Amino acid sequence: MNRSQRSRRKKKTKTNGDRSERKTRGDKSERRKAKKKDVSERRKKKVSSSATPSSTASGSTGNSTGSTGNTAESTGNTAESNGNTAGQTSIIATEPCNTEKKEKEKEQWSGEETAKKMISNGLFDSSAIVSAYKDLSIDKPPATSCTVFTSNLPKIRAPDFPIPDEKLIKLSHAPENFICAAKVTVPEFSRTMILTQTPDVSEKQNIEDFWRMIFQEEIQSVVIAIMPLECSVTLQQLFPLLNGTFSNHGKMFLNNKKVESSVGMTSYSLEILPDGCSNSLLTTVYHIHNWRQKRGLDNVGELVSTIEKVVKTNENTVFMSMNGIGRAGTMLSLFTSMIHIRKGIEVNTKEIVQKLRSERCGIVDSAEQFGTIHRAMAFWFKNKSQDEEIQKKVNEFAPCVQ
Repeated sequence: MNRSQRSRRKKKTKTNGDRSERKTRGDKSERRKAKKKDVSERRKKKVSSSATPSSTASGSTGNSTGSTGNTAESTGNTAESNGNTAGQTSIIATEPCNTEKKEKEKEQWSGEETAKKMISNGLFDSSAIVSAYKDLSIDKPPATSCTVFTSNLPKIRAPDFPIPDEKLIKLSHAPENFICAAKVTVPEFSRTMILTQTPDVSEKQNIEDFWRMIFQEEIQSVVIAIMPLECSVTLQQLFPLLNGTFSNHGKMFLNNKKVESSVGMTSYSLEILPDGCSNSLLTTVYHIHNWRQKRGLDNVGELVSTIEKVVKTNENTVFMSMNGIGRAGTMLSLFTSMIHIRKGIEVNTKEIVQKLRSERCGIVDSAEQFGTIHRAMAFWFKNKSQDEEIQKKVNEFAPCVQ
């Protein structure tokens, strides 16, 4: 075989190899195409077989879009809701105040109509007040009915104003011991009411007897109106003034449990216990400051608030001043007037004082004290009433009452 023949054979073999290779590649390509076609057909079948889910999916997609819109709307609503919530919170926050205001507007003072009638009848007529005090009479009980009082004159600060034997407080532990204290009947008040002088501190027995009386009569409120160092008497001599301190007066133990002080009044919560007794008595002592003997009280605000507390507690009470008739009687007259007015009963101050003088002669011993009763009621009316006419009359009578 010559070279040319070998060359042609090689070319033929190569050509056949190339053709075989191209055929193999073509076969592979065809197989890939067939495989892709099969996969595509399977997918189409799968898609066609699940047409409903596709529609659902498509619908879901649409709904998703709608949901997105709804979500946006919901978000807007939420924002609006939050705004409303904030507004509601604001309303809720202010609602108690509004409710309280409405309650105050709805709540009418029980003495409103009575106060109107009293004012229309000249309660705050200044000239009538002066005239009314001058017309008050002092009717003393007969000496024959005051034997115990007259036999104990050295222990009495106001000997010219006797107390009938039936009105005197008698101490159960020592009936022979005299105490200058009168039990007074107050209309519309069913509890015990006592007017008493400040004990003579020069004799320790007098202080012990005073607290014996408080314990015996179960007195829950004691209202004292004396000046500091008046007649050389200090409250420290009568009871412990500091919170947490105690004192003994004979067989009477006193424990100061609480002290509350303001400009015109100090209150003391006292525990009172006689020797040998297991049950103590809790009594509140109210001390009205800066009220001079036989004089009126300039700032009546603390007096009114104190008497109002005593009226509300509705418990056995003692009013005490140096002689037990002037300032003590003024407080009793105000107390009695307030009780009546709260119950809707119209009162005349002159008649009230005259009635109480029949129980304890000599009470309210100056025109200034009689005027203090009216100024105190003016202050009370001013704070309690919502009526414009009442406010006008009060301001005309006592424009700067406080």
